[in-house]
Amino acid sequence: MNRLLPLLTALALLTGCPSFTTMGTARTMPKGKAQAYFATGVTVLRDFQLDSAASEPDSFSLPSFEAGARYAVTDRIEVGGKLWPLGTELNAKFGLVRPPSADEGVSVAIAPAVSAYSFEAGESATYLWLHAPLLVGLALPGGSELTLGPRASGMLVRSGGDRLDALFLGGSLGLAWKVADGFRILPEVSASYPVAASVGGAGVVDLEPRGVVVQANLGFLLGGE
Repeated sequence: MNRLLPLLTALALLTGCPSFTTMGTARTMPKGKAQAYFATGVTVLRDFQLDSAASEPDSFSLPSFEAGARYAVTDRIEVGGKLWPLGTELNAKFGLVRPPSADEGVSVAIAPAVSAYSFEAGESATYLWLHAPLLVGLALPGGSELTLGPRASGMLVRSGGDRLDALFLGGSLGLAWKVADGFRILPEVSASYPVAASVGGAGVVDLEPRGVVVQANLGFLLGGE
């Protein structure tokens, strides 16, 4: 019996699902500024399938909640992290294009991140996600920003002698609406789809993730000005 199957099934049902959210802007904060946020929403696994031999894929929705913070080391570099019920993430943002004004122009940044999950299914397992989004932000009047974030994400699972590696492609679209100095409301939608998978180890069955993961969140950003 493959050890990865109960592990991945439990992770899907208990929403150890990855967080593909950006919850921020492409424009980096000024040096020395900090920002905190919290967000709530829903995660939808549409036609999700872990075992390719299964006759019917599953579709289900689960509530989501996360909170995070970030700090600007320089005008173009931020570091931060976020938490949600079954996962943690460390992330960074590197501003490639940063217009002088937050009211006009296009900002471009890369925002690599690594997520880790703590989970056991008969034995301990390593469950990691690596994210590489490219953020493109269009400045709007008043300091708001429309942010597009195409991304590639890699899933790495290790349990005993078994392994599962998968590549997901997708992206996000968010509107960071500046309500007042130091306060933004950010609705964001993201989607990601597995395009390749590799399974190996002792006793491996025909197992790979399928189906799209969609997340819709409403975030509240505090600080950063």
